[in-house]
Amino acid sequence: MKKFLPLLFLFFYAAAHSQTQTSPQKAFSVGLDLAIPTNSIYNIGFGGSGKAEVPIVGAASLTFTAGYTSLYFKSSLLGSAQSQQPSGFLPLKAGVKYYLSEGFYIEGEAGTSIETNYAKNKLFAFAISPGFLLPINQNSAVDLSFRYENWGNGRVRQTGIRAAYRFSW
Repeated sequence: MKKFLPLLFLFFYAAAHSQTQTSPQKAFSVGLDLAIPTNSIYNIGFGGSGKAEVPIVGAASLTFTAGYTSLYFKSSLLGSAQSQQPSGFLPLKAGVKYYLSEGFYIEGEAGTSIETNYAKNKLFAFAISPGFLLPINQNSAVDLSFRYENWGNGRVRQTGIRAAYRFSW
C-alpha cells in the first residue's frame, strides 16, 4: 500500500491542475513491452501489444488491449544445463484511461491472461499504470507507460514498461 500512496498523491495533484486539458481522441497504439517479474519463477519477459482508445466523457477513455508476452524462467530453478522454453501469455484487457493533464494519464485495466503453452491456464489479470505522451505531430505521439500488473491472484506479479507509437484520428 505504501507504494501506491505517492501515485495517489500524484493523481490528486494532477487532477486539481487538469482544468485546461483538451478532450482525448480516438487512438490506436502499437508497442513493445518489457516485463520485470517479482517473487516469481520468471526472470524477465518481452512482448508486444496493441491498444485501442475510445473517448467516453471529458478526460476519460475506454481502452482495449491485446498482446503477447514471453516470460523466461530463472535458470537457477532448472538445475540443469538444458534451457526451458519460455512461457507464452496472451493478455486481453479492458480498462479506463483518465488524462490528468495534457499528455499525462493514469490507467486501470482488468481482463485475462491466457497461457499459450504448458498448463494453458486462464489467469485473471489487472493492471494500474501512469503514463505520458510525447507528441510527434498533431495526430501521433510516443506513449510511455509504467505499470504494476498481477496475473492469477499473485501467480505472476510484474512491473511493466511499454513504449508505443500512438496515432489518433
